[in-house]
Amino acid sequence: MIKLGLIGSPIAHSLSPKIHHGFIESAGMIGSYELFEMDQLPTEGLKAFMISKGLTGLNITIPFKESVLNELDEVEFSAKELGAVNTVVLQNQRLLGYNTDVYGITTSIEELDVTPCKTLVFGSGGASKAVVKVLEDRGFRPIVLSRNSTSTNYDNLSSQEAAECRFWVNCTPVGTEGLTPNLLPLPFAVLNEEFAIFDLVYKPNPTPLMTEALKRGAKVIGGEKMLTEQARKSWQLFHDAYYKNL
Repeated sequence: MIKLGLIGSPIAHSLSPKIHHGFIESAGMIGSYELFEMDQLPTEGLKAFMISKGLTGLNITIPFKESVLNELDEVEFSAKELGAVNTVVLQNQRLLGYNTDVYGITTSIEELDVTPCKTLVFGSGGASKAVVKVLEDRGFRPIVLSRNSTSTNYDNLSSQEAAECRFWVNCTPVGTEGLTPNLLPLPFAVLNEEFAIFDLVYKPNPTPLMTEALKRGAKVIGGEKMLTEQARKSWQLFHDAYYKNL
């Protein structure tokens, strides 16, 4: 039996159990996918936690995508380069870390069909790092905004600068169902049909940010495609590790 899970906070809204149970069933396997909501990594260490729960793999979300690196025995090159991990497998008593967000982000941007341009990226965490890498690799010019930045933040973002960035990407949890506030403090009036919005939040759909953009004619995509595609890559890693451990 393959046992998997997700750690982070908040995760009660997560679609990951449904997605991974689908993968497990399609593979003709018996297994489970459990949510482990926590505000800090397990005090006994992630490896001990996974062994005690009988877990083959974990998905990692906010706020652990960066701090989990300290728990791992080996990190795949691209995840190390980003400094962010979203998938961990326990294979032969070793914790291996990967980042499948890059694949999910790439497929979403391709579907949105955006011409490379100056881009506003909201948030500076692990997901943001993956977004920035994908954008830069594809010829976009990302500008990262966060509440904690002293240089570029929401307070000093001018309407003119926002209008020059025709692609906006939300990498924060703002807009997630049940969280308040549900909108970032942005100059929405500059949006029009020349803009595109990618909101990594996937529930609700459309998100409040997407709704504001749709009112003004912009193209939008939510986080569900990204979630599904990164999960597909994660599942391949979980599946392989499970059989290598037999």
